Amino acid sequence: MATSSGVEVCPKVPDAEWHRRYPLVDREYVWIYPLIRGDAFDPACIFEPMEVPRPSLDTAVYVHVPACLFHCPMCVFYKEVIGDAKDIEWYADSVIRELELHMRAPGSRNLKLRTIYFGGGTATLLKASAIARIVEAIKGAMPGSREPEITLEGHPVTVTEEYLNAVAEAGVNRVSFGAQSFDSDALALLGMRQTPTDNRSAIAWALRAGITAVSVDILYRLPRQTPEDVVEQLEVAFELGVTSISTYSLEPSAQQGCIRDGQPSIDIDRAMFYAIHDEMADRGWVHVAQPDYAAPGFENDELLVSWAAPQGQNLSLGAGAWGVFNGAVYCNVHDLQEYRRVVTSGCLPILAGSKMTREDAETRYPVLGARCFVVRGREFRECFGIDLTERFHDEVELLQQQGLVSVSGEDLVVTREGKYYVDNISKTFYAPANRGHMQPWGLFYRGATAPAYFKPSGASPAGVAASRA
Repeated sequence: MATSSGVEVCPKVPDAEWHRRYPLVDREYVWIYPLIRGDAFDPACIFEPMEVPRPSLDTAVYVHVPACLFHCPMCVFYKEVIGDAKDIEWYADSVIRELELHMRAPGSRNLKLRTIYFGGGTATLLKASAIARIVEAIKGAMPGSREPEITLEGHPVTVTEEYLNAVAEAGVNRVSFGAQSFDSDALALLGMRQTPTDNRSAIAWALRAGITAVSVDILYRLPRQTPEDVVEQLEVAFELGVTSISTYSLEPSAQQGCIRDGQPSIDIDRAMFYAIHDEMADRGWVHVAQPDYAAPGFENDELLVSWAAPQGQNLSLGAGAWGVFNGAVYCNVHDLQEYRRVVTSGCLPILAGSKMTREDAETRYPVLGARCFVVRGREFRECFGIDLTERFHDEVELLQQQGLVSVSGEDLVVTREGKYYVDNISKTFYAPANRGHMQPWGLFYRGATAPAYFKPSGASPAGVAASRA
């Protein structure tokens, strides 16, 4: 589907490029499904009765904050570099307005709020008062739900101890920092703006603020790095008291060609993957999803709602947000000022989307469920009226022959060997209409706007609220 800016969303590529079969590991990270396929999409379908089964009413609300004070070289998500946090003081008003528009949909009734996730970009550029207002608006839209996990994602250099105390007061009970490394040479090589001291301070401040769930991102497969070096980085994180670690094999950007040339081989990458896996297992940590580990009791609810089978609803808000809600996958405009203008006019800021078919719904179950390693069969049968292993007989048989999955009762279980090939496994279950379509990395859609927007029934233009965060 092309936007008014001429950008193709989730472009289709030749099969040879899209799917590299086992034993070659697929390097394309599968994180959303179904894909936007180029068919005509009317956002009004979100406000119509669902035509496909809905496995779960559990809901993750994601708020994308696509603003940064600087650009991290390897980041492929949509964001805009701003001069100061004051430049997005209006943002909370627009997010709340968009939420109100979505809540007009019949499918928003009876949702069970489990998690709110502020991501980016740099979500820590939002003031604590803005976060508090958005959180209260979301809770008010879904009354009767249990107290949600509320995660704030941010860059270590954008937080202070005072700020983390304030966001804890605002309801944030989980933070995630893009630490990437605790080694100064590695951070300099990656072009990061923080120091090891910045990383350590952010973690310590969060814990002192009473935010006991602290997550960090760690990159591996850096030039000249060994599996032993990677484990040393994990040990630093453990010593600092983090409760969750996401580990990513480095995929350098175009401007980091020199890093790519010096990276360890794919065999060493695999050795690093299992060194991480085994170190976590030895410590009793849970492999929540690929690539996320957590101490018992600190599993990330946003991942469990969005990926683990049976998947829930993912209502995503903000410029550049991607969501799967009420039978449709959609993305918002990738332009901050266009987002503000469209929402203020009483329209949904949807850039593109696809209405889910029953085949999309059935295949989504194992495509994303495989990322959390156990695909529940009983819930699939109860939702879709067919046995999981019968519906996907050929796919399961192929993956069993490759040693990537096993069958336990009604469940499909990813093996230890299969965890390294989880994206290959996911793509094995793609419905034909989704095959060949690439995962959406928002950096490539920056500035994309739609030729027209949908105004929900009863919505009227509204100015930005007088109250400011």
